[in-house]
Amino acid sequence: MKTLCFFVAMAALTVSAQIDVSADDLPQGGTNHTFQNLEPEALFDYASSGPGWIWDFSYLGVTDSTEVVVEDIGEASFGAQFVFNGFDPNYQADHFYPFLAIPDFGEEGGLPVDLEEVTGYHQIDNGLYTQVGLGLSVSGFEIPVAFEDVDEVHPVPLTATSTLQSTASYAVEVPATLSYLVNQTRDSEVDGYGTLLLPDGSSHEVLRLRTTVMSEDSVYVAALEQGLAFERETVTYLWLGDGGMPWMEVSTTLGIPTVIRYQGSAPAGDVNPDGIWEAYQRDDCLTLGPNPLPLGGVALWRGHLGAAQPMAWQAFDLQGSCVASGRGRNVATQGWFPGVYVLKEGSTGATRRLVVQ
Repeated sequence: MKTLCFFVAMAALTVSAQIDVSADDLPQGGTNHTFQNLEPEALFDYASSGPGWIWDFSYLGVTDSTEVVVEDIGEASFGAQFVFNGFDPNYQADHFYPFLAIPDFGEEGGLPVDLEEVTGYHQIDNGLYTQVGLGLSVSGFEIPVAFEDVDEVHPVPLTATSTLQSTASYAVEVPATLSYLVNQTRDSEVDGYGTLLLPDGSSHEVLRLRTTVMSEDSVYVAALEQGLAFERETVTYLWLGDGGMPWMEVSTTLGIPTVIRYQGSAPAGDVNPDGIWEAYQRDDCLTLGPNPLPLGGVALWRGHLGAAQPMAWQAFDLQGSCVASGRGRNVATQGWFPGVYVLKEGSTGATRRLVVQ
């Protein structure tokens, strides 16, 4: 009964209402944010969304941590201050932090210089959150690059009905080394709101922003006397709330996740040498997914079962009534009602929450 009471309490946290994300909820200069990089599961469902949604990513394993420092524009270099904190109202950046959208043309790319760091300069103005430029650190010297067409990222405040279509362009010129040109279109939409459940046990009320960026890039490397042009499509999912930076971020290229991370602490337990949370290798730490699961779908138990024979399981609603039982790894939900269920696995006694919606 104590286990069921715990899940009833957790279910109460998922009664979510629509929220707005204001300017105060966006990155602020002088703040630090810790992100945990995640290992995707085979059935990891990052795309599903809707009103009153529950995104349960509590079962994902952590690989390592990243610290993101957001700096106030007053801390920028002299060159960046001149470009992004001068007299032009279109380039009055509020803050800057690491920017990762430029491909790496390091030693393997044939460059005679080191591209050490790329930072993005951002501005909140006229109801928009924009990126006005970037700073490219080349062999210890920062080159500020103002965008010719400022990148409008999303409206401010951000609401459950927000959409935005925009364009952006910029050119990076490293004399006698590299020319890199970008033209892009951005299509952003808040496609859901609800409760986000993370591996550290925290939950957050969020808006989910889905952004598709289509980019036409061209690069010329002077040392090789060669250039190329290519197209990129990047789809990014951001779960935004009161965290300053996104509570969670998934970035995909060609449908394959390239960045999966959440803002928060590492879950209880140590990270093993292979980079996966050790708790997921214990007999009593099965995972169940996809989770949330579309109505009528099939969830799959994953992990070590701790028994030679096929596993047995039972599903309970939050009133404690058994609604289904079975044997094997598959949990079919045909005939169930939308809601939160508690599944108990027989061989280990492990219980897991399953959201059907």
